[in-house]
Amino acid sequence: MSTVRLDKYVSSALILSRKDAFSAIRAGRISVNGSVLKKADAKVDPSSDEVAFDGKKLTYSEFIYIMLNKPSGLVCASSDARDKTVFSLFPKEYADKGINCVGRLDKDTYGLLILTNDGSLSHKLLSPKNAVAKKYFATCDKPFSESDKEIMKNGIIIDGKRTSEAKLEISEDDENSAYITLTEGKFHEVKRLCYACGQKEVVFLKRVEFASLLLDESLEYGEWRNLTDDEIAKLRLVTEGGK
Repeated sequence: MSTVRLDKYVSSALILSRKDAFSAIRAGRISVNGSVLKKADAKVDPSSDEVAFDGKKLTYSEFIYIMLNKPSGLVCASSDARDKTVFSLFPKEYADKGINCVGRLDKDTYGLLILTNDGSLSHKLLSPKNAVAKKYFATCDKPFSESDKEIMKNGIIIDGKRTSEAKLEISEDDENSAYITLTEGKFHEVKRLCYACGQKEVVFLKRVEFASLLLDESLEYGEWRNLTDDEIAKLRLVTEGGK
């Protein structure tokens, strides 16, 4: 890995503005290989140099990768004139670093949402040619039946085109609930698929899996965490045809 400026390293590792990173460095709170370094423009090698903040080792990453358990009532947009957005859940520093939603969930949909400022990976995850799987848990106002599986498998017409094959798994505990797996994300696709199955109205919808990543059920609605290195590697593998 090539060298980076110390203030960039600190800003990335601590999710700080460059100004706050500079202040931390000038205050003598940053050490490199055990020695305090107060030069913000000093070059460090993330692969070999050990950088610490107040004695605690830092880990550098060029990009930010986040898993959010999205609550209902928030929209997946950077700004909205009427509604609060998912970005209201994050400190300003995260938005300043350019994180964006990888795809969107409807305002009333819960569950797994990935956010990152890695534009290349985001593009690959959303590219139709990669057919990345997205799994939802849906509850409707009417029970599902075996015949609904064939309807979802065959697809429905949306905007003049037939949707790709969807997989329906009816819940053993509640026939009004099911897991639905898609490889695309057309507008209200899950709701429209359910409606095509005997005019079922979705009353609850939650995404539980995206691109091989399962929602961390320890996260309450509105809570989030950084992805682990293994999880990031899984996302990259999916986009490289390793599904």
